[in-house]
Amino acid sequence: MGITLSKNAIGSDPSLVGTRSDPKDSYRAPSQWKTYDYVIVGGGTAGCVLASRLSENPNATVLLVEAGQSHKRTFFTKFPMGFAKLLKTKADWEYYSAPQENLNNRQVYMPRGKILGGTSSLNACIYHRCSPQGYFNSWAANGAEDYVVMKSEGYAASASKPDVKLKDHGFNGPWKTSEPDVAPLHHVIMEACAVLGIRWSPDLNTPNGTLGASSFTAFIDTKGRRSSSATAYLTPDVLSRRNLTIIVKSRVDMILFDTNTSISRPRAIGVEFSQARNSPRYRVHARNEIIICAGAFNTPQVLLLSGIGPAADLEEKGIEVIKNLPAVGQNLFDHQSCGALCVRTKAAFSWDYLAKPLPGVFALGGAFFRSDNPSISFESNKNEGDQDIQIADLTSGPKSPDIEFMWFPVLVVNNGFSAAPANVQGMIISALALKPESAGRVFLKTTSVWDKPIIHSNFFSSENDMKLIIRATQLLLKLIKTEPLASIVESTPLPGKSYDFLWPGNVSDPDEPVTPLLPLTHS
Repeated sequence: MGITLSKNAIGSDPSLVGTRSDPKDSYRAPSQWKTYDYVIVGGGTAGCVLASRLSENPNATVLLVEAGQSHKRTFFTKFPMGFAKLLKTKADWEYYSAPQENLNNRQVYMPRGKILGGTSSLNACIYHRCSPQGYFNSWAANGAEDYVVMKSEGYAASASKPDVKLKDHGFNGPWKTSEPDVAPLHHVIMEACAVLGIRWSPDLNTPNGTLGASSFTAFIDTKGRRSSSATAYLTPDVLSRRNLTIIVKSRVDMILFDTNTSISRPRAIGVEFSQARNSPRYRVHARNEIIICAGAFNTPQVLLLSGIGPAADLEEKGIEVIKNLPAVGQNLFDHQSCGALCVRTKAAFSWDYLAKPLPGVFALGGAFFRSDNPSISFESNKNEGDQDIQIADLTSGPKSPDIEFMWFPVLVVNNGFSAAPANVQGMIISALALKPESAGRVFLKTTSVWDKPIIHSNFFSSENDMKLIIRATQLLLKLIKTEPLASIVESTPLPGKSYDFLWPGNVSDPDEPVTPLLPLTHS
């Protein structure tokens, strides 16, 4: 057992949670520090789940350390349409990639949730399980319960989707999902997809795979509110547990190790955390485990700052090497996209006419398919030798897609930071490469956790990725010109000011073949 606090379980005073660090302290004598059975670093999507489940054992004390703020006092996390209001705020880490050589040295904005619930408190609420061939089948083969993911889901069936098989969903889990209403535009896009050979799917979350076009199931409860990992797993009942302690606005500077030479290898015994660059540091001891789940960027940063990673990189920064693990920070993969096309449509098909959309009015649609599907009407993709351009199959299996189309029935310009023209309605639509070959890495800028790590995404370093996104973008442009969607698209230029972000914008010939000079961006 460790210490317990009087409830409120979410606090920000480090002196109530940890022991102030003294340079004279020895890492080999943690008995002087406040102790917990489990210390979880990162209160994001995974961290909230772990804190809830581990604290179910009343005899185990759990400390959750989160760098951001509590979700409870952040208004715009409650409503799905509020996500754009959270970007580039205190709830967002506001990461940017390093200049990308294959994107004309642009730095790509990558929002990440800096708040309890992590990016599940910040994202577009899409509930999508991915292809079972990618993860779930292999989990089951290694002993997990069959399709265990359904245990977390609290699905609310909808009359708007009568073809959904209820046996494919869970109903008693804490994470609430539902089927939001869709804009009229969605049905038109679905018909155009069918013309191109992309079949309709009643449900993108089944054991049979995720191929097809449909509206997305959403992390939205029956009252129209966002369901994040924080609201799902840190309920009032969970927060009332005396064995669970949560501290916010605190960053873990490093993992502390016992390097006693009498043991065969260094053992993690605690963490040190702080609340500002020059503020006092505090230590806590972990009796059983330290669990690092700080996300794709912060997890490697914490490990590297703690001396775990490529020895040469650590030594260059003057960090003591605890364990030479060359893979730490490597193999960073991310979806790659052609960027969001802003497409004008005729009146009443999108939701732009709602000056202030209702909180629960939030639905995106998507299509998942394979680039080698002979039933889909792809554009001819030839090189100078008049040979078909070959794209390597990097998917998890024959039922797994490598391309996604995604659309949202509102004109969103520059991630919502720029205003769309007045009295103009439309949508954003994009093509994504789902299984990229290009691998990036995360490494340290400095030896302080208060300086962001360097994120080198290495987008489109693979020729195969470029071929795939070109094929996907060609089909996307063809979709826009396919009936019945073509009939509701407004392509004539607006009078007066040039709005070059509106498709076809200032492109003289919208039918011109897509080339590698296309303004590629991260999804």
